[in-house]
Amino acid sequence: MATGVLLVAAVIWAGWYPAAMAAEKSELQNKVTAFVEKGKTEREGVVTLWMANVNPVVGITLPFKFAPGADSLHLDSLFVDCGRAAHFRASQPKYEAESQTLLVAMMLRLDSITTIDDAIPPGDGLLARIHFSAEKTFPLDAFRIAAVPLPPQNKLMYVINTANSVLPEFEMVRKPAPEWPPVKKGKTP
Repeated sequence: MATGVLLVAAVIWAGWYPAAMAAEKSELQNKVTAFVEKGKTEREGVVTLWMANVNPVVGITLPFKFAPGADSLHLDSLFVDCGRAAHFRASQPKYEAESQTLLVAMMLRLDSITTIDDAIPPGDGLLARIHFSAEKTFPLDAFRIAAVPLPPQNKLMYVINTANSVLPEFEMVRKPAPEWPPVKKGKTP
């Protein structure tokens, strides 16, 4: 209940964000890309969620279904504090091993002294990392992740600065994610 109230508050607050920010990066699209790769051991796999957004984002819903079979994958961890939404509040991940589904909601924190400037600005970059383990070898070639509607009304969705929702595209690729944070050309870390 509190999560829903905070999301509604974030949506209302977001309506005051300058609309001019939306046009800053018009070449962008609203998209979530899942980069899938092996983990540190042969039993582990990592899914890196990469977010691209055109408008400032104040809320995100991530409903996913995984394959192969229900007893072959275990959710080990979900890290949302390392990317573009690190300052958002994330709901407790709802992972159902039987149906191999995962639901996470993320929203702008409004329970402290913050401003709408905390919305995720237009751009692209790391959103979250999901770590799985398998009973035997992680099935990289057979692994699938799909954005699916989950009850009651959860869809892959961004809540943007105008209090509207956007349904981003979704794509899965089998390769490592881009480096995050990005290294600026000509500078060494």
